[in-house]
Amino acid sequence: MEFSGCVNDESIGPAVEGCRGDFDFTIKFERICFLLIPTAIFITICLPRIFYLSRQPIIVYGGRILQIAKVLVIAAYSLIQLALLVLSIIKSRKFEAFLISSSATTLASAWCISVLSYLEHSRSPRPAILLNAYLFITILLDITQTRTLWLASTSVDEITFSRLFTAATVLKALLIILESQHKTRWLRWDIREHSPEETSGLYSIGAFVWLNRLFMRGYTRVLSLDDLYPLDQTMASNVLQAKLSIFMNEEPPNRKHGLARVTAKALVVPLLLPVGPRIALGAFQFCQPLLLNSLLRYLQTPPENSSRNNGYGLIGATALIYTGIATSGAIYWYLQERAMYMMRGVLASAVYRKTVQAKLSAADDSAALTLMSADVERIIQGLRSIHELWANTVEVALASWLLSRLIGASFVAPLIVVVCCVFLSTLLAKVTGPRQKAWMEKTQKRVGLTSNIIGQMKHLKISGLVGPVEELIQQMRVDELKTGARFRMVIIWSVIIGYSPLCISPVMTFAFAGRTLDVTTIFTAMSYLLLLANPLAVLFQMIPGFNASFTCLARIQVFLEKDSQVDFRTSAQVRLRESTFPPPSRDDKENIPLHGSAMQISGGNFGWEQDKTTLHDIKLNIPTSRLTVVIGPVASGKSTLCKVILGEAPFAQGEVTITSLLDKVGFCDQTPYLSNTTIRQNIIGFSAFDEARYHEVINASMLVSDLAGLPQGDQTNVGSEGITLSGGQKSRVCIARALYVDSSFLVFDDILSGLDADTEEHVFNNVFSPTGLLRRRNATVVLCTHSVRHLPYADHIVALGADGRITEQGTFQFLTTDQMGYVHSLGVKEHGKTNSCNDNSFTKPSPVVGTQTFASETAVSSPTSNQDRILGDGTVYRHYFSRVKKWNIAGIAFFSLGGGFFINFNIIWLKFWSEDIASIHPKHSTPFYIGFYALFQASTLGCLFAICIVVLLVTIKVSGTKIHKEALATVINAPLKFFATTDTGVVTNLFSQDMTLIDWSLPLALLNTSITLASCIGVAAVIATSSPYLIITYPFLVAILWGIQKFYLRTSRQIRLLDLEAKSPLYTHFIDTMKGLATFRAFGWSQDGIAFNNSLLDTSQRPAYLLAMIQQWLGFTLQLVVAGLALVFVTLATQLRSNTAFTGASLITIMTFGDQLSHLVEQYTKLETSIGAVSRLKTFSDKVVSEKLDTEDVVPPREWPLKGSIEINGASASYNDVDIDPTKGLSEGGDSGSRITPHLAISNMTLSIAPGEKVAICGSSGSGKSSTILLLLKLLKPLPSTAQNITIDSIPLHKIDRQILRQRIIAVPQDPVFLPDGTSFQANLDPYATSTETDCQEILETVGQWSFVVDRGGLTAGMSSETLSAGQKQLFSLARAVLRARIRARQRVAQFGEKGPGATNGGILLLDEVSSSVDQETDRAMQRIIRKEFEGYTIVMVSHRLEMVMGFDTVVVMEKGEVVETGPPKELSLRGGGRFRELWLVGNKE
Repeated sequence: MEFSGCVNDESIGPAVEGCRGDFDFTIKFERICFLLIPTAIFITICLPRIFYLSRQPIIVYGGRILQIAKVLVIAAYSLIQLALLVLSIIKSRKFEAFLISSSATTLASAWCISVLSYLEHSRSPRPAILLNAYLFITILLDITQTRTLWLASTSVDEITFSRLFTAATVLKALLIILESQHKTRWLRWDIREHSPEETSGLYSIGAFVWLNRLFMRGYTRVLSLDDLYPLDQTMASNVLQAKLSIFMNEEPPNRKHGLARVTAKALVVPLLLPVGPRIALGAFQFCQPLLLNSLLRYLQTPPENSSRNNGYGLIGATALIYTGIATSGAIYWYLQERAMYMMRGVLASAVYRKTVQAKLSAADDSAALTLMSADVERIIQGLRSIHELWANTVEVALASWLLSRLIGASFVAPLIVVVCCVFLSTLLAKVTGPRQKAWMEKTQKRVGLTSNIIGQMKHLKISGLVGPVEELIQQMRVDELKTGARFRMVIIWSVIIGYSPLCISPVMTFAFAGRTLDVTTIFTAMSYLLLLANPLAVLFQMIPGFNASFTCLARIQVFLEKDSQVDFRTSAQVRLRESTFPPPSRDDKENIPLHGSAMQISGGNFGWEQDKTTLHDIKLNIPTSRLTVVIGPVASGKSTLCKVILGEAPFAQGEVTITSLLDKVGFCDQTPYLSNTTIRQNIIGFSAFDEARYHEVINASMLVSDLAGLPQGDQTNVGSEGITLSGGQKSRVCIARALYVDSSFLVFDDILSGLDADTEEHVFNNVFSPTGLLRRRNATVVLCTHSVRHLPYADHIVALGADGRITEQGTFQFLTTDQMGYVHSLGVKEHGKTNSCNDNSFTKPSPVVGTQTFASETAVSSPTSNQDRILGDGTVYRHYFSRVKKWNIAGIAFFSLGGGFFINFNIIWLKFWSEDIASIHPKHSTPFYIGFYALFQASTLGCLFAICIVVLLVTIKVSGTKIHKEALATVINAPLKFFATTDTGVVTNLFSQDMTLIDWSLPLALLNTSITLASCIGVAAVIATSSPYLIITYPFLVAILWGIQKFYLRTSRQIRLLDLEAKSPLYTHFIDTMKGLATFRAFGWSQDGIAFNNSLLDTSQRPAYLLAMIQQWLGFTLQLVVAGLALVFVTLATQLRSNTAFTGASLITIMTFGDQLSHLVEQYTKLETSIGAVSRLKTFSDKVVSEKLDTEDVVPPREWPLKGSIEINGASASYNDVDIDPTKGLSEGGDSGSRITPHLAISNMTLSIAPGEKVAICGSSGSGKSSTILLLLKLLKPLPSTAQNITIDSIPLHKIDRQILRQRIIAVPQDPVFLPDGTSFQANLDPYATSTETDCQEILETVGQWSFVVDRGGLTAGMSSETLSAGQKQLFSLARAVLRARIRARQRVAQFGEKGPGATNGGILLLDEVSSSVDQETDRAMQRIIRKEFEGYTIVMVSHRLEMVMGFDTVVVMEKGEVVETGPPKELSLRGGGRFRELWLVGNKE
C-alpha cells in the first residue's frame, strides 16, 4: 500500500502539494499527529484511571443490555483494528513504520477502552468522561483521515484498508452514543440527595445541560433552597477537611505559604484538572491569527486564481476554532470553579474547626468571622485565574515568536513595553499585600464590633450608649473606606499597567516597522499583538488580586497556627501508673476530704495573661458525688476556678488530676449563653430528645409556669443573646441545659445571681439540696455563688480571698468554728436541712408547653416581593445612584463612551492607514498616521484611568458611607422585637457580605459594564463595515442576547439572593460558637458543632457554586453566539469577496468580540446580582420600622427631669407588638396571620413615684420587673390605648423623643456593656467625652477600681472587657452612672448657679440588678455609693437582694406583669400573708 500521489506525503507537511486539490494534510502528519500522539496520551492517562476504578465498589446495578451492547461494539472495533494492523504489516511499503506503529497503538487503545468501559459502567455514577473525551477528539481526526485515505486509495489493498478504517470510524461513533448514556436509573441512591451533576457525562458538563432543569425552575417560579441541587458529594466539607488535616499534620509550623502548600496538596487533582482544557483553549485562540492571515491572503488572491475549496475550508476552520474556544473554555472554567469552591469549603471548615479548638482568651469574634467570610471570598476571587499565570506567560512567549516571524526585529518594540510594565508591576506588588492586609483588618474590626453590638443592643439602649457606639462604628466605616481606597488605587494602577501593552505596543511596533507594512501585515501583526497584549493585561490585573489572596491565606494560616486550647487536666489512672499522687498537706485553715476526690489541684497558678495569674497556690480536692460551693469577694477568681475545673484556663501551672477524663461536663457560665433558637433546642442542644428527662429538668429549673406564659411555649425563639427572656429565665434555661446533658460532673458559675429569692430557693432545693435532682443522680457539683445563705447545704466549701488564694476550705461546721475565718464572718447560721419547698413533685407539665401553634414570627414574603426576586426591582438602581453625586454618574457615562470610541476607532484608523500606504500615491506620511494612532491609544488609557478613579475611589467612598450609615441607623433605631426575631447572623451578613459587595463587586461590575457596553457598540460598528449584509443579522443578534440575559437573569438573580441568605445561618452558628466556646467544649459539643457547621457550610455552598456554574453557562452560550456570528462573517467574506482592509479590521475585532460580548452580559448580570446587596439593605431599611415615632416631638429642657416624679396610671405593654410596617409586607416579624391576643409583660400597672423617692421592684423571674424599666425607657411599647397613661415630670412619656429620654435618664442595665475592645478606660467611662481625667480617676477610686486600671496602663490604655470579672463589670457600670450624675450636676450649676432653681441635685436613676454578681460586702459598698451620689434622685431599682431593698422608701412587688403589693419594705416584711414577706422569709431564713 503506497497511499501516495503527492510529492510531500512522506514529509511532516502539514499540507500536501500537487495533489488532492492542495487541500489536505500529508499522510505522515496525520499518522503522527492524528493517531500516534492522541492514542499514546490516552493510554498513559487511562492506566491510572483503570487502577483507581478497580479499587472502587460497584454502585451501578442494572443496565445489562447497555453493557452488552458496549462490549459487542468494542469487540468489533478491536477486531477491525487488529485487521488494520495485520494489513499494515503484510501490505504496507512506503509508510510501513507509521502504518504499523499507529495501528498497533490504536489496537492497544482499543484494549484499554474495553477494560475502562467495563469498569466505568459499574463503578462510576456518570458516563465515562475520559473515554468520551478520547472518542470525541479522535473521531474528528478519524473523519479527516478517512477523507485522505479514500482520496489517496488506488489499489485494491488501499481500498480495503480505507473500508476497514471507515468501518472503525462508524463503530467509534456508535460507541460514543452508547458511552454517553446516563445510568441514573440503575443507581441505588436517593436522587434527591444527589446532584444531576454527579451523573452527567462529558457533553452534559461541557454544554452545562445538567443546569437546564434549574433554569426552568428559576424562570417559572420563585426558587427556595430546596429547589437547588444538592452539593456534589466530592465537594462535601467533611470530606475535604479530612484531606486537609492529613497534610496539615505533616506541615512544619510557621512556614511561609505553608497553608497554600497544604491546600494545594489536599486539592491537587481538582487544581490540575483544568490544565488540559486550558491548553486546548490556548491552542484554539492561537488559531485565530492563522485563520485571519489565511482569510486575508485568500481575499487578496484574484477569484480566478483561488479554489472555492479554500473558501469552504476557511468556513469550516472558523466553525471548528470558535466552537472549540467555546467548548474548551466551558470545560476549563467548570473545572476551575469546582476547584475554587472546594477550596472555599476546606478553608471555611478549617477556620471553624480552629475556632472550636482555640483558647478562650484567643476566641476573637471578628477574626474568625472575617476570615471565614471576607478572606475566603477574596482568596477564591484572587486564585480563580491561577492557571492564567502559566498559560498567559506561554501565550505571550508564543505570540512574540509569531510576531518576530512576521515583522522581524521590530517585535522587540512591544517586548520593551512589556519589560517596563513588568518592572512597574513588580514595584506595585510590594505594596499590594500590606495595603490589602490593612484594609482587611479594618473590615474585620468593624464587622466584629457590629456583630457584638447587635447582641447587646438592649443593654446599650438602656445605658444610653447607642449614640457613641453608632458614631464609633460609622467612623470605623469611614476609616475602612479610606484604607480600602489605598488598596483600590493599587488596583487602578495595575489596570493601567495591564492595558499599557495593548495601547502602547502597537504604536511602538508600527513605528519601528513602518516601512514594511501592508494590509495583511498590519492586521496579522495586530492579531498577534492582541494575543500578546490581552494575556499581559490579564496577568498584570490579576497580580494584585493574586497577592491579596496569598495575604488572606497568610492571615488564615496565622489564625490556624495559634496555640490551641490544651486540657492540662490528667487522669488519676494515668497519674497512678506514673507516680504516687501525694495527699495535700493541711493547715489549720483547711479541712479537706482525702478520699473519694473527683478532682485534685496541687500547686496551681492560673491566669488569663502570661505574666498575670489570677489564682495562686491553689490546693484543692473536690469530693465525688458531693456539692462543693465556692465563695469569695469580687475579682477573687471564682470564675477562673470554674474554667480551671473545665481545663480552660489559658495559662496553667501545677497539677490538676481528675478521676477520669470527662467527655461531658454540665456547665453554666456566669453570663448565660443562649443561641438564637427555641427554648427547647437550647436545652437539648445536640443531645437526643428524651421526653422524661426533658420534663424532669424543666420542672427542676422552675420553667413550667414561664413556658406556659410564653406565646409559643418551649417553641418560643429566645432571640439574639436571649433577648426575649428575662435575666432569671435565661439563667434557668441554662440550668435546665446543664441538667439535661448526660454527665455526672456539673459546674455552675454564679448562676443563682439572676434569680429572685423565692425562685432561687425553689431552684436550689430542686437541684442542689440533699434531696435535689443532682444528689439523686449522685453527681459531683461545683457551685460558685454569692448567695451565702445556701452554705449549710454544701458538703465542701472553698473560700477565695481577694488575692486569688484559698483562704480556707472544708465543711460548713468546720469553717464556722474559726472565729477569724471568712465563712464565720458572713454570719450564716446553720438551719434545718429539711426542705419545705421540696414537696414539688416532678410531674409532667401542663400540655401548654410546646403545644400551642402560632403564626411564624417571620411571615412569608408577599407576591410583590416574590416577583421582585424573579424580575428584580428597578427602583434599586435609583436608590443606589441617588446616594452618588450626579457628576459621578456623568463622569462614568462620559469616560466610558470616550474609551469605547477611541479603542475601536483605532482599528478604523488602521484601515485608513493600510489602504493609504498600499496606494501608488499615499496622501499622508507614516509619521502622520502613527502620531494620530498614538494620540488615540493614549486617549484610551486616559479615559480608562479617569473612569477607574470616578468609580473605584469617589463612587465607592460616597455610596459606601451613605449606605452603611443608613443601614446602621436602621439597626440602632430598630425596636427590641426586631432583635428578638432576627438572627444575629442575618444582620451581620448585611454588614459583612453585603457591604463587601458594595465596596468591591458592585462598583467593579458597574465599571466593567460601562466600559464594555461602549466598547461593544463600537465593535459592532467596526464588524459591520466589512459587509453591509452583516448588519441584517444585528436585530437577530440583539434579540438573541436579550433572550439569553432575560432567561439567565431570572434564575441568577434568585440564586444570588439565596447565596446571601444561605450564609446567614452559617454566620449565626459561628457567632454562637464563639460566644459560648467554654460551654460548647464542656458539653462535648465540639464534634457536633463541627458537623453542624459543615452541614451549614455545604448548604451555603449550594447556591454559591450553582451561581458560578450558571455564570459559566452564560459564558459558553455567548461564545456560541459569537461562533455563529464569526461563521456568518467568514461565509459572507469568502463568498461575496469583501474589502480586504475592512475584513481585516472586522476579524481583529471579532477576535475579542466574543470575550467582550461575554464580558458585557457577564458583568451586567454581576451588576444585577451584586445590586442584590443594595436591594437587601434597601428592603431592610424599608421594612424594619424605626422605634422612633412622628409624634415624639417633645424635647425637654436640658435640666429635665429636674424633679423625677413618675406617674403610671393603668399602663399595659407587650413584647408581641407588630414592629414591621404591614403596608410594606411583613418580612421581619410581626403578627402576619395570627389574631392571638398578645402576651402582656405589663398588665394595668398603676404606680405613683414622688420626686426623690427610692422605689425597689421585687418579684419572681419573669414577673415584669425589668419590663418596667424598659417601659420607662420606651424600649417596651405600651398598648396604644394606654400609651398616654405615663408621665415623667408632668410630660407625657409617649411624646418625648426617646433618644433624648435615654440620655437624660441615668440607667444601669443588668448586663454591663462596654465599647469595643481597645477603646480606652476613659472613653468607656465617659463615651460623650464631657469629663476630665481627674473626674474619671475620682470615680474609679470611689468604686474601688482605680488600682485595677493603673495596673493595666491607666485611663488612656486600651481596655478589654474580658479582663474584668462580672462583679468588676457591674462596678464599672455604676462608675459610669455616677460620672454622668456628677457631670450633670456641674452643668446645672454652670447654667443656673449654685443657688438657682435648676441647680438642685435631682433626676431619675434606673437600676436593673446592678449588684447581682458581687459579694455582700461589695453590695453594701455599692448601696452607700448610690445613696451618697444620687441623693435627691428618684431611684427605681430592680433587685433580688432584699437586704438592699430594705433601705428604700417603697417596695413594689410584681407577679405576671401586675403590681400585687406596694408599701414601705419594713412594713411589708411584717405583714402576714403578703408576697413580700414570703420573699423576705425565704431570703433570710435562719
